[in-house]
Amino acid sequence: MTIAVLLALAVQAAAPQPSDTPRFRGEGQMRMFDMICNHVFPDDARIAAGMSKIPGARALTPDELRIYLKDDPGRGWTMPAGTSRIVVTIEAPPVHACAVRIGNTDGIIDEGRWQQLLTAAQARSGGDFTVMPPQTFAVGDLRTEASGVQKQAADGSAEAYYLLRTSPKNPAAARGYGVELRMVRQLVTAPRR
Repeated sequence: MTIAVLLALAVQAAAPQPSDTPRFRGEGQMRMFDMICNHVFPDDARIAAGMSKIPGARALTPDELRIYLKDDPGRGWTMPAGTSRIVVTIEAPPVHACAVRIGNTDGIIDEGRWQQLLTAAQARSGGDFTVMPPQTFAVGDLRTEASGVQKQAADGSAEAYYLLRTSPKNPAAARGYGVELRMVRQLVTAPRR
């Protein structure tokens, strides 16, 4: 199967269930993240080629990309996923990052499956990762809970995997927003000497 076919199948599986079934477990999102960010990334051209072939996917406009990457360079795509949208972003080096986001969830995923995915990714990268203590931070009306693993090489390069849950500080004032789940793989190049 081509990457586009595999991604299309993952998009179908990633869609949150209708509102009468509030539980979202992230299986499809994890499959997309694993395929795109763990197996194809950092080959940005191959990711772009695959994304261009997914039915319903489109490139983010510069204004839309700024929502996710702020002033950092990169590219991204969006595609429908049931009652939500999946957004894939690639941030350009020196902090090279691949992220798969989905909004309008209850913020709950299959944590055991997530840990299996992280364990496999760490093994492919040679191990030696350390667990980051969970952190919570606020920006504007949003609160983000972050967890992950990271490693840094002697030359200053680094690799990290993050799971971020972003939700409104006041859910009653932001009806319909839900929780955005973001899965990220980040590669930092060694500083020039």
